[in-house]
Amino acid sequence: MDEIVAADQTFPGIADDTYQRVVLVRERLVVKYGVPAWVSENEGHALLLLAKYPSVPAPRLYAMYREGNRLFLVMEFKQGTQLSTVWDGLSEHNKLNIAGRLRDIFTQVRQIPSPGVFGNVTGGPLRHRFFSSAEPAPELNGPFREERDFSVAMARRSRSNWESNGYKPWTSEFLERHLPTALAGHPSVFTHDDLQRKNVLVSQVVAPPDSGSPDENGEKSRVTAALDWEEAGWYPSYREYAAAFVDFVWNDDWPRRVRELLTPAPLRRGY
Repeated sequence: MDEIVAADQTFPGIADDTYQRVVLVRERLVVKYGVPAWVSENEGHALLLLAKYPSVPAPRLYAMYREGNRLFLVMEFKQGTQLSTVWDGLSEHNKLNIAGRLRDIFTQVRQIPSPGVFGNVTGGPLRHRFFSSAEPAPELNGPFREERDFSVAMARRSRSNWESNGYKPWTSEFLERHLPTALAGHPSVFTHDDLQRKNVLVSQVVAPPDSGSPDENGEKSRVTAALDWEEAGWYPSYREYAAAFVDFVWNDDWPRRVRELLTPAPLRRGY
């Protein structure tokens, strides 16, 4: 463990180092470690499940253990560059290639046999902030047997958020009345729940002359990894698109590409 804590090659994260670190060890292992609020066994279980499906380029999980109040995930190091950093410079042909590959990956993900519940990877409570609470609350966190209960939980979590900040939950009351009927008839499917370009790694390979239309430098892009499965679980089938929609910035063509690689759910966006 000392080698991990002392590692100085780090990857960017959204949490302060006090709560979470992601480090490179021995040039071949990535270790994510931190407190339970920021590092979850759910991600480890997601990687174990995905290891059964080699066509999904998720990192392999080599170990998961606790030391004190910190959880450690020891994973395969995947080579590549975040898609978010190179997207603007890609040719139309390469963007189509990447979107096509991601479509294949997420089609496979959605075909993983479901346990028939709406919950985390192992069928327990969901981690997403739409279902969080300070203390365990199954009516908010799940798991849920019915899609109706999943929808009601989102409305109740919204109510809790408004009331805790001293506001009347007008919006939440509307959601409680209408979400269960507006969002109905969707099967439980395995879902990444955070499809953003920063969570996709790509690499550039030299393209042979007969391989289509590479970029001007003679290279083609390929997807090498789909990362950050900490919020993954069994969600209604509209959820992957809806979760991606929340993070759209609308300053380039990424929203259109997501519509090409996922089944659009425009009436469910943002839920």
